[in-house]
Amino acid sequence: MAPCSFTLLLLLLDVLVFPEHGHGLRRQKRDWVIPPINCPENERGPFPKKLVQIKSDKDKETKVFYSITGQGADTIPVGVFIIERETGWLEVTKPLDREEKDKYVLYSHAVSANGQPVEDPMEIIITVTDQNDNRPVFTQAVFHGSVPEGAEPGTSVLQVLATDADDAMSSSNGVVSYSILSQAPEEPQPGMFTINSTSGLVSVAVPGLKAEAVPEYTLEIQAADLGGFGLRATATARIRVQADGMSGVGKGTLSTHVLNTATGLPAAGLVVRLAQLQEPGLQWTELEQRHTDADGRCQPLLAPGQAKAGTYKLHFETAEYWQGLGHTSFYPFVEVVFIITDPAQKLHVPLLISPYSYTTYRGS
Repeated sequence: MAPCSFTLLLLLLDVLVFPEHGHGLRRQKRDWVIPPINCPENERGPFPKKLVQIKSDKDKETKVFYSITGQGADTIPVGVFIIERETGWLEVTKPLDREEKDKYVLYSHAVSANGQPVEDPMEIIITVTDQNDNRPVFTQAVFHGSVPEGAEPGTSVLQVLATDADDAMSSSNGVVSYSILSQAPEEPQPGMFTINSTSGLVSVAVPGLKAEAVPEYTLEIQAADLGGFGLRATATARIRVQADGMSGVGKGTLSTHVLNTATGLPAAGLVVRLAQLQEPGLQWTELEQRHTDADGRCQPLLAPGQAKAGTYKLHFETAEYWQGLGHTSFYPFVEVVFIITDPAQKLHVPLLISPYSYTTYRGS
């Protein structure tokens, strides 16, 4: 790669101005302006490597000495940039990392042999340009989702997310594209699911999902930067097929529904655990684990006749869910503790979540 170096001859530009008082015209000096200097990250040595030569036209009249101040010079990170005192060559002393720091702001100074400034300080902006040196990283190793059997093509199942530390604004180095590499089992046929290459949303591709035949699918999902042609990473998606008789909220003693209030959409793929406070020692005993489907619902946590009077707890893995959407969450999980007094009564516990709040209530 060619070094990012060039020479800037700093010449004072004269402009004509009309004085407020007096006669005739006078000349006034205009400040220098240097366009941003682009320097690729991860450049090879040897170092120091020349970037740009700063030169004042005053060196025709007197000996001029140059110095720099600012980020990367005399303030943290110190010593990344230096300048040759007599020639004005600005140099970089080591490889730069855009993901660590993408821009440096320096000021050049020019003084005469007696230390008197011969020019005003001049701002120099050095922009570190990106190389594709980071591969995508999935926010989870395993994503979970569920879908009712017989679901029509286009039914949303779950959403995956991968991030890339490279630049996705001015280059495609950090632009991630998703694809499905494999499906297991390949029944009743391969390609039962499809994925949106841009959003990572997995949905049903063809009809024919039957819980009795295939209760769960495992997908290997790939994320590749450079719009799908660069560095790659893989993750697993596990999709449970819910039997038609178990998909309705009103068909169990205990059910739940989770809504993402930040988007107004159901929270799909969220892990829900049910526990009961039991003897000995009144300890929590986990009874069931579910994953919400595309509608934010899951199979009944307690089927008719399964419930007993007592104290129960619903545990919602909200942190993992928000990470899957690229957000941080103030609450690592949400727990709702409640009492069942009448085991024959149907109970519905909805949950409304955002990254920084949640609301629950007793539903019907």
